Amino acid sequence: MDKGILWRAGLVLGFALIIWFGYSLSQDMRDGAAAQQGKRYDQAIAIYEPIAEKGSWIPFWNPQTRAQQEIGHIHAFRDDGQDRMDEAIKWWERASKGGNVVAQFALGQAYYQGDAVEQDLEKAYTWVMVSANPKSKSQRRYQKQASAYQQELTDAQMASATKAIDACLSSGYVDCPY
Repeated sequence: MDKGILWRAGLVLGFALIIWFGYSLSQDMRDGAAAQQGKRYDQAIAIYEPIAEKGSWIPFWNPQTRAQQEIGHIHAFRDDGQDRMDEAIKWWERASKGGNVVAQFALGQAYYQGDAVEQDLEKAYTWVMVSANPKSKSQRRYQKQASAYQQELTDAQMASATKAIDACLSSGYVDCPY
């Protein structure tokens, strides 16, 4: 039998195993999403919290910041009257430190609106610009929002925000306005 065929078959089998393994590891995230969509918010939080706290031991797949972002969204947007923006901010800050652009954008929105934090247009602009990372799928939407926020800043605020954005991005989200 041709060694090239065996080698290619081994590669196909290896990739199939990697895909299956990754899919099976994401079961908790899918269960959390199902609970969230079914408006079983406390159950979704209970599923997401261990992931948000510990992450994953797999180096190329770590849903930790996604779980933190989802917990923040549940606390902010649940429709059963038990929403808690203070908890949402806490979880979004944790996810933002890990580079989660959705959580970073949510923080920007919270600072703009003054939800559970003191309204701060400079921080709002900073977070929305940090979230407008070129790797983000929503980059254009985030940049458009940042442009709208920029219109409301003074020159001094703009200079300060620009420094904060540079510090945040160059530090790997460590030196950000939390």
